[in-house]
Amino acid sequence: MCGIAPTARYRPGYAEFLDVGARVGDPMPVARLSPQPTRQFARVGQPSAHGFTALLEAYRSTGGAARGEEVARLLEGHHQGDYLGLARRIVAREVFGFKWRSSLWMPMFQFDPHDLSVRSELRQVLAELSCAFDGWELAAWFVEGNTWLAGRRPVDTLYTDLPAVRDAARADRFIAAG
Repeated sequence: MCGIAPTARYRPGYAEFLDVGARVGDPMPVARLSPQPTRQFARVGQPSAHGFTALLEAYRSTGGAARGEEVARLLEGHHQGDYLGLARRIVAREVFGFKWRSSLWMPMFQFDPHDLSVRSELRQVLAELSCAFDGWELAAWFVEGNTWLAGRRPVDTLYTDLPAVRDAARADRFIAAG
């Protein structure tokens, strides 16, 4: 599925999570975080403080995001692995994280809230996207309204309509790959 290498670094609709002129302290553009289709192509830039804050806020309703070290400790406490096991899962594209200021952050919707096992539905979507999107872009993709999902956010739809989210991921991978 991921045999296609992206030829350009353009991604649909991720401008609000990237450094596109926002300054630290600017008010967060709440309208951009609503699940409305925003399929405008934006040049991928460097992650910004504003974008990081927007991602944390966007994930709040689905369990939030935690530093990789914290996730590893939680996994160890639930007998689901340790830091090395978490790293293996990331490399195997079973879960994803995004870097911010030398820390790995992981959206917690990827894990079952009761036993912290990796949710199997996620693997199918990551199989479509992870070769064309980096961690930051994956994080943005899951919380942004998606045209293929009638404006719904993939993170909100993943566990109720997996086939639709998988199809949206496939379509966006083809767009991203050019």
